[in-house]
Amino acid sequence: MLAKFSVKKPMTVFVAVVLVLILGVVSFTSMTPDLLPNMDFPMAVLMTTYPGASPEEVESVVTKPLEQSMATLENINTVTSQSGENYSMIFLEFNDNANMDAISVDIREKISMIEGAWPETIGTPYLMKINPNILPVMVAAVDLDGADTIELTSFLNDTLMNKLEGVSGVASISTSGMVEKQINVLLSQEKIDAVNEKMRAALGDKFDKADAELADAKSELENGKQQLQSGHETLREEMGKAESEIYSGKAQLDTADMAISMALEQADEQLPELKKQKQEMDQLIAALDQLEAAEAAFDAQIAAIEARDDLTQEEKNAAIAQITSSLEYHQVKIALEQIDAALEEMGLDRQSVRTAAAALDKSISEIEDTIEYLEDTQDELAQGKISLEEAVGQMNEKKAGAEWEIYNALVKILVGETSLDSAQQQLDDARAEAENTDVGDTLTMNMVSQILTAQNFSMPAGYITENGVDYLVRVGDKIADLEEMQNLLLFDPGIEGMDPVYLRDVADIFLSDNAAETYAKMGKNDGIILSFSKQSNYATAEVTENLQKRFDQLADEYEGLHFTSLMSQGDYIHMIVNSVLENLALGAMLAVIILFFFLKDIKPTFIIAISIPVSVIFAIVLMYFSGVTLNMISLSGLAVGVGMLVDNSVVVIENIYRLRGKGYSATQAAVSGASQVAAAVTSSTLTTVCVFLPIVFVEGITRQLFTDMALTIAYSLLASLIVSLTVIPAVAQRTLRKNNPKEHKWFDKLQKGYEKALRWTLGKKWVVLSGSLALLAVSFVWAMSRGFSFMPNMDSAQISLELQMPEDATLEQTARVSDEIIDRVSEMEGVKTVGAMLSGGTSSMLGLGGSTEDVTSVSMYILLEDDTSVSIQKLAGQIKDACEGLEGEITVSGSSDMSAMMTAMSGSGVSVNLYGDDLDQLQSSARDIASILSKVDGIAEVDDGIGDATPELRITVDKQKAMEHGLTVAQVYTQIASAMKSETTSTTLNLDNSDISVVIIDGSAAKTSRDEIENYAFAVKDSEGEEKQVLLKDIASFTDTQSLSSIRRNAQRRYLTISASLRDGYNVSLVSADAQKALADYSLPSGFSIEFAGENETIMESITELLKMLLMAVAFIYLIMVAQFQSLKSPFIVLFTIPLAFTGGLLGLIFCGMEVSVISMIGFVMLAGIIVNNGIVLIDYVNQLRAQGVSKRDALAEAGSTRLRPILMTTLTTVLGLSTMALGMGTGAQMMQPVAIVCIGGLLYATLMTLFVVPAMYDIMNKKEIKTVSEEELQLIEE
Repeated sequence: MLAKFSVKKPMTVFVAVVLVLILGVVSFTSMTPDLLPNMDFPMAVLMTTYPGASPEEVESVVTKPLEQSMATLENINTVTSQSGENYSMIFLEFNDNANMDAISVDIREKISMIEGAWPETIGTPYLMKINPNILPVMVAAVDLDGADTIELTSFLNDTLMNKLEGVSGVASISTSGMVEKQINVLLSQEKIDAVNEKMRAALGDKFDKADAELADAKSELENGKQQLQSGHETLREEMGKAESEIYSGKAQLDTADMAISMALEQADEQLPELKKQKQEMDQLIAALDQLEAAEAAFDAQIAAIEARDDLTQEEKNAAIAQITSSLEYHQVKIALEQIDAALEEMGLDRQSVRTAAAALDKSISEIEDTIEYLEDTQDELAQGKISLEEAVGQMNEKKAGAEWEIYNALVKILVGETSLDSAQQQLDDARAEAENTDVGDTLTMNMVSQILTAQNFSMPAGYITENGVDYLVRVGDKIADLEEMQNLLLFDPGIEGMDPVYLRDVADIFLSDNAAETYAKMGKNDGIILSFSKQSNYATAEVTENLQKRFDQLADEYEGLHFTSLMSQGDYIHMIVNSVLENLALGAMLAVIILFFFLKDIKPTFIIAISIPVSVIFAIVLMYFSGVTLNMISLSGLAVGVGMLVDNSVVVIENIYRLRGKGYSATQAAVSGASQVAAAVTSSTLTTVCVFLPIVFVEGITRQLFTDMALTIAYSLLASLIVSLTVIPAVAQRTLRKNNPKEHKWFDKLQKGYEKALRWTLGKKWVVLSGSLALLAVSFVWAMSRGFSFMPNMDSAQISLELQMPEDATLEQTARVSDEIIDRVSEMEGVKTVGAMLSGGTSSMLGLGGSTEDVTSVSMYILLEDDTSVSIQKLAGQIKDACEGLEGEITVSGSSDMSAMMTAMSGSGVSVNLYGDDLDQLQSSARDIASILSKVDGIAEVDDGIGDATPELRITVDKQKAMEHGLTVAQVYTQIASAMKSETTSTTLNLDNSDISVVIIDGSAAKTSRDEIENYAFAVKDSEGEEKQVLLKDIASFTDTQSLSSIRRNAQRRYLTISASLRDGYNVSLVSADAQKALADYSLPSGFSIEFAGENETIMESITELLKMLLMAVAFIYLIMVAQFQSLKSPFIVLFTIPLAFTGGLLGLIFCGMEVSVISMIGFVMLAGIIVNNGIVLIDYVNQLRAQGVSKRDALAEAGSTRLRPILMTTLTTVLGLSTMALGMGTGAQMMQPVAIVCIGGLLYATLMTLFVVPAMYDIMNKKEIKTVSEEELQLIEE
């Protein structure tokens, strides 16, 4: 269908091609090149600071709670941590499908739930997502002729930084080797002593004056006391005489009053008893009246019954008996009987009781009258008595008033004496306290730090509106300079003769820097290293180009200023892109030459040559719209695919060319030639494309790295299929109108020779098959014995050198050796310049800065001339030889940044993780394992993972003894930590547009000795409240030990990593296998375990994923061929070529001296899809011939002979298209070199085997005749 349409409407095809070309150009110019594909690692790091804390404390307080919380996150894979002195780092790895943005929110929520329980000294955890974009896009060195590091730092801060930060696309700049300034506030004991003397002198004068005033006051009080005592004696004599006269008259009145009182008491006693008797008698009479009335009522009822004449006597008796037997009647009778008995006891009856009541009432009235009379008489006596008492009272009142005045005056005198005594005691205490007062006890580092922070303050408070204008209200003002800081008021004692105390009075304030502690060189000049990170929305190449332009502008503007690019991803990107494009063009040219060699006709060669750029541009369009960037991986995919781009076109044009040679018209040949092979080329293309489909099921770094390659190859092959079925027939119909048959004598002889060899092979099938299987087994065992690797080393335009001096080396010694290395290396041929700086660890590599520089380690960048002919590895060896004899250990590496980055991600050498909880046992076992590994063949150096163990004085507080003195372990720690603290950072000052830290230093706090720690005295109070001192050694024991500089944890278990580097020429997987055997018999302590990690585990994981991908790809290939051949058995014939291709690929790696690597496995996966193409074309044509009635053997011979030329052409074009990459031509080609070698070796060997083994397998497996369904049988039945 496509062929007919293309031949019928060639201009439509032409328009489509032009559209593709236009879109391709626009897409290519819009695509910005990058070094690697867009990679999103599902990883994050949590960093938390805990100043002054040991690794164990950081682990327990910070790391463990965070680990436990993070372990509950969704899609979490692994949680590892590192707890060091003052910091905690937790590494989180998630599943590949994790949404890192959503997870970041969850992480912050969990942090907020934990940090509330932390001490205030713990900083807020900093969350950083790991991504290749955090790597600097450029690392450059800056130096200035004649300027030292201090001058260069000032010039960089004042002049250059703003101009560099303003470069388009630059996000941040971190520096290494800059001189850092700080303001030191050194609390001076001399100055504090001087302030103390002034204060004591001023207080002494004040105390003397107060003593004199107290002495005068005491004398006045003594005189007043004597006068009061004399007046009190006179008052007592006069008052005594008046008292005796008044008391004589009062005695007579008291006697009469006493007699009346006795009579009243008797009457008062009788009256209540009589009233009680009268009340009881009244109650008894009332009850008697009620009962008698009730009795009379009953008697009246009985009388009424007796009086009735209508009743018989018996009826009367019965009615009376009913009344007398009732409960009420009996109650009344019983109550009357009880009253009668009571009256009888009183000597009364019912009649006399009322008379007795009247007599009793009269007696009560008489007694009441008597009481009233006595009371009146008593009142008259009381009046006379009152007059006497008033006289006594008036006399006593005068006496009391006089005595109170005397007493009050005396009390005042006594209070005054007490107050004077208290004041004297207070004065004496104040004088003693003043003599012991030390301003230094108050002026601590924390106090000065807090004052500086509070005074160096400026903050907007809000807005006020006046006359319609909003004014910002700002409170405070920052400290402007050192002079203002020196004049900062600390406190005013308010003592006469004593001036206020300023900061200058107690401290020395000066500016210092670390110029003597830093080292960075660029050639002969002092230099500073700058690391540039880009903004996420800018292309790497664009940012590096902008930076290079700014470097050139600044170098022209300032004489003697030099910028040297030590690492530029942009340069590397351009080199790789240009190299890949050159290889692509060269491969295409070689493919065209092969076509011309076989066809000997410029026209079909020209037709196929057209298909290459059209297919490539078509692929670029698809890349652009699917979001695939131009990077080393995707462009390598294009370079790998360039040789295969012409395969479909070769098959189509060769068939058209063959039919045209048989005399068919150009139109017939174009339509029929394309139609005959359309199914075969579609099937072969799909088999190649489908091998990359399973990459969606692969996990980890393998998927992220090679998805772009898979998509690029798939796009280019699909584009080539469309071109071969549309553009090729349309162009062939126009260009092959004239038939000029060409003779191919050498090829005709080749065809005849091949046909004879094939017929012989069909007769000796088992010999050929056995030989191929034996060679497969030999190549497999041979290749496996060489081991595995992740990726090959790649050269770059620079060499890295690491200098490691002895641990006790000083900066001067390190600098001297480094300068000597620079001098020697700079004189070598091919070396452009050398840069050196103190190593800053991982953070320097990432451009994060802020790490502690190691004065015993130097990292050097050796930049090479662009046109140097010396190989990188050879030059690295020469540099190492030139540095022989120098002090320290020197390591030279010629690998590229890409290799270094892959090593950083996957690890290098042999790594063993040892898990256990006991730190002492963990260190002991780590040393044992390191000793065992050091004996394994191929291992160069072993690191036991303990690192530089910190000598530790472990203080174990006896809790029992401590509590006896009221101390807890926490209180002991707090006081000891405070006593050992010698400096603290307070605030920052902006001087000359630079923020400079202010550091408070306790000048009297020298390094604390062991004896001072053991004899540290705690002030405590005993049970009686008296203060005493307790020495630390009395409540604690001391042990010398060693602690880890950091504690690592994985899955909430402590572990150490024992790592080993390899000797040159040894393979990591083979050495790892030997290491596993060596450790198999090692007996671990209870609860301990080991786990191999590092590069070998990464390799095995990636290869396992690729093997899964390969198996799925083979399954897809099989299913596609089932659909093509309509047979379940025939595809197995073609699949048999896959192991044959693997034989060739393995042999190619062996002969090139390479191991099986993750990169080469990509080649094997590709090879599985490529190699079946020739088998499909061959088997498809055999089936067509057999369907036409040709015998099986003749069909195999004719098909092999007929398809020999396209098979050879497609194979050789692919091989030559990959040849430039296989030879490693150009920068960055080494990465994809194993892919090219595997494909070339596999294609060459498997093509040879395809021409013989596939027919043999076909002959074995196809015994029956082919059944076809004719068109007549497909007609619908009409009834």
